[in-house]
Formats: sequence, structure tokens, C-alpha cells
Amino acid sequence: MFAAIRSTRTAAICATRSSLMVARLYSTKPDVSFEELQKVIHGVTKKPYVLVDVREPSEVSEGKVPTAVNIPLGDVAAAFAMPSDKFIAQYRIDRPSEEEDVIFYCRSGKRSQKAIDEVARVDTSLTLRNYRGSWLDYSEKALNNKPLK
Repeated sequence: MFAAIRSTRTAAICATRSSLMVARLYSTKPDVSFEELQKVIHGVTKKPYVLVDVREPSEVSEGKVPTAVNIPLGDVAAAFAMPSDKFIAQYRIDRPSEEEDVIFYCRSGKRSQKAIDEVARVDTSLTLRNYRGSWLDYSEKALNNKPLK
């Protein structure tokens, strides 16, 4: 019994370390803060970027960060595996390139990290970043809304 518990714990630790090593391969920049996001979307930062909202369309209808394109989490891996012409037709923006930071957000930061993990499996050339505060943080700070619980 103890051997099974130890084996399970060891497997979980190895899986976590493996995930961290994969994360380091594709995301060399830290998470995006609210302040940095403000500079990016208002053109203060000159680095090209694509801002991706991975929430469901029903959630996006309640509001979104300016300049964001909606690619729901369930579609994100397939979207980033698409050829450029199909990506443009589907999302009406150019497919992100390695010169751009691709910043993901969701409601609270969890799905956006999953999106980063999924995109990293299909395109290792991109710089993937997470606005971990996500919509709850943005709506509270930029729109002066109380956070939803």
C-alpha cells in the first residue's frame, strides 16, 4: 500500500517537473501584469503582440480587453496549427509570428495557462505569455467593476 502511494506521489512530482521544463522551453518571459497589458494595448510598448481571450463566446459577451481576439480554449490548439490563410479567414487577424508576443487571458488565469500549454505543443516558435490576472483583474482595475466571485 505504501509503495503504491509513494509511486503515485513520485509520478505526480515527475509530471509537475516535466510540465515546468516544457514551460521553460516556450515561454521565456514572465507573466504579463495589468500595468504591462495597459502599455501594450495602448501602444506605449512598441513590441508587436496578439492578445487572445480563451473564454467562451458567452463570457466574452460580458466584456473583453480591447484588441483581444476570441479563440475559445477548446479551439486554441487547432487554431494555432492552422495554415495562415485559414487562421486569417477564421479569426480576421494574421496568424501570430515569432516576432510577436502572444498574450493569453481568460476569466481568472487558469484556462489561459492551459491554452499556453496546448499552443506550445503545436508551435514552439512563438513567445507565449499569460496575463494571469485575466478578466477579473482587468475589469476591476480598468473598468472599476467589482470582481465576480
